[in-house]
Amino acid sequence: MSSFDPHTKQIQKQFNRQAKDYAQTNQAKDVRAMAGLVRLTKTSKASQTLDVACGPGRLTMAFANHAKQATGLDVTENLLSIGRAEAAKLEIDNIAFTYGSALEIPFDNETFDTVSCRAAFHHFAEPEQVLKEMTRVLKPGGEILIADILGNEDATKAAHHDALEQLCDPTHVRCLSKSGFQSLFGAAGLDVTSSRFGSMDYEVEQWLIHGGPTEAQKEEIRSRFKQSLISDQTGLGAREEKGILKFTHHTAVFVLERTADVTN
Repeated sequence: MSSFDPHTKQIQKQFNRQAKDYAQTNQAKDVRAMAGLVRLTKTSKASQTLDVACGPGRLTMAFANHAKQATGLDVTENLLSIGRAEAAKLEIDNIAFTYGSALEIPFDNETFDTVSCRAAFHHFAEPEQVLKEMTRVLKPGGEILIADILGNEDATKAAHHDALEQLCDPTHVRCLSKSGFQSLFGAAGLDVTSSRFGSMDYEVEQWLIHGGPTEAQKEEIRSRFKQSLISDQTGLGAREEKGILKFTHHTAVFVLERTADVTN
């Protein structure tokens, strides 16, 4: 893309500003979880892999440990720099980090055996286009792996959840529900070959770090979590334990295979 759309530019600005803090969050540096994701795929020493919206690249590195070549793609220069530095430190030589948008992946059709995307679909204003691009660069018989937080099937709770996320990080668009993901996959001509569902618990104060909201936004976020303690209006299981506000993200991992020609 010669120029990026306004939302992609907003993502660049947000994550260039927050790159160091985001890279140090537990969910971004959990190498054990990354390795577990790779094991869900058929990645082998003959595989070419692509990690879309790779961020600081720890999932890309996990794929490099099992693949012939691993590539990370991201639109945020500061996150790519962190990934390159970490890969160099670990002496990973079968890895590359590429600058580019998930809306227009800068690789030829049918290039990769595995295409992954972790913790990013809720940032995409056009998830259909991103998935179309991921499918386009996938080889016949290849796999797509998507891992993300889930939205609530209840529309009102989902809206409260998304509004809360947007207060913390303005690049958040919408958490897809399980049924929302299933509809997205069906429209793209993809079959789910395996899926796993889980949860991630957070302390609100630790979670706030990744987005870097203003003090006024932090107070509003805390207030909304407190309002949700009784009614659970966000569907996040807000609770207070020993004076500490906590909540839970529900998560999903999908492994997909192409069942229809959607490259055109």
